[in-house]
Amino acid sequence: MGKSAKSLAISAKGVPAMTDAHYAADLMQEAFPIRAGRNVTSAIGEIFVALKRRERQLPTEMLRDRPRQWTERRVKALWKHEARRVDHCEIQDLTAIAVEEARRERQHLKAREERLAAILAAAEAGEHGDWGNEESRSVRGMDMPGVGFTEADERADQSRGWGR
Repeated sequence: MGKSAKSLAISAKGVPAMTDAHYAADLMQEAFPIRAGRNVTSAIGEIFVALKRRERQLPTEMLRDRPRQWTERRVKALWKHEARRVDHCEIQDLTAIAVEEARRERQHLKAREERLAAILAAAEAGEHGDWGNEESRSVRGMDMPGVGFTEADERADQSRGWGR
């Protein structure tokens, strides 16, 4: 049984506007997404550590003007959309740590891209017969047994059978 056009129009109008609390939660969840190795608890912990680090960098006069300091309970309330209000200074802090996290992630992605480019270059050099190059041997042998790095690797080479 489908919904009528009238009921769809009413439900579309019932969508609440984005509040500061929703904006803060979205900002945190976008900067510190849940992924393998980072559950909600660890994400909240990382956000709290970043906020406290930022708070320690602020001048004491600015800290005195703030209504509250960051607590893990406050971060959790913002994450879960339970906060009734969000102060401007909190939005500023969240934006600052989101920018910091984006810069850090960008550096990691750039380093990973450079590593992958080196692997591709070594693989292409290997396809063209440049196997004597030390760089191509080290990249080619990443996480693979039996590539000649140590005697144990030679013994573990499965292409010739175990221990032969």
